[in-house]
Amino acid sequence: MKLIWSLSCILILLSIIPGCQPPEQQYSQNHRATYSFLDSEHFRGQAEMAQYTGTIIRYGKPREAELMLITVLEPFIRDQLVKSESETDFYAIKQNQVMSYQTGVYPYRQMNSVFWSSQSGEFLKAFMTTQEWCGQTYRELRKQGNTLQFYYSSYWEDESRGYETKSYPGSPDYALLYDELPLFVRKNNLEDSLSIALYPMLMSSQIRRPDWDIGKPARDPDFRKATMDSKPGEIIWQDKPRKVRIVTVTQPAFQVESGTVPEKKDVFYVDSESSLRPLLRWERNDGGALELSSINYTDYWEQNDPGDGLPQNLKIPE
Repeated sequence: MKLIWSLSCILILLSIIPGCQPPEQQYSQNHRATYSFLDSEHFRGQAEMAQYTGTIIRYGKPREAELMLITVLEPFIRDQLVKSESETDFYAIKQNQVMSYQTGVYPYRQMNSVFWSSQSGEFLKAFMTTQEWCGQTYRELRKQGNTLQFYYSSYWEDESRGYETKSYPGSPDYALLYDELPLFVRKNNLEDSLSIALYPMLMSSQIRRPDWDIGKPARDPDFRKATMDSKPGEIIWQDKPRKVRIVTVTQPAFQVESGTVPEKKDVFYVDSESSLRPLLRWERNDGGALELSSINYTDYWEQNDPGDGLPQNLKIPE
């Protein structure tokens, strides 16, 4: 009887200690985000294919760019953090972010894949590859308890290969990757003002600075304080007024050994007239801007025959 009582006490203690909780329960308040639009019929066996066109900044000049945000629910194996090919009751939200643009004579092709728990919105994993004529880079972040496991391999000097562990900060309302923002700004009941900790963008060929900061101060990738403010507003989209949620993410300037990293600001315009809350426009902190130019809901993975293509649909579901 004493043995049973002792074991019961141990189990109770383990359930209280954060580090011993199942991964789904760890830091749930700090990372919880829900997206009711994913319950829509549009996501049943289909993906949201949102195409954006506009400009980004590289080497100090604007470049015409295309961004595809592909959002889908995917069967997932939790312990391997990969797509499941067998029976599973666990699903992940996956967003592939594919950026294409040209700099002079050579093209860039960059892709993020970001995964969250469909049950809690908890971040699970992100990885990125970038290819251009100067070289290739790979980066991966995996959530493990209250840490991020960071792996990388690049073609830049002193950044050829590495592994680091980063801890999640405990004080902000949310600790987020920069690459989570295009989905996070669409979450249910986004608060008017949030204190967040932001991990720098993955979609870059360099490890210690974003591509648009080539030649500027290098800094270790880590969580740094930022703010997120949300307010209702209106923009002109496709020549018509559209009610939106305007979300501004501000990263204050900070000092590093080699200089000052200036303040950075991203502004997201999320549609308020549709229950799916698509992102209509993204004014980026590099000085560029991308606007939704088509949106489709389809099983794109079944459309792989010659001649298959996405219709340039501009109608947003209600």
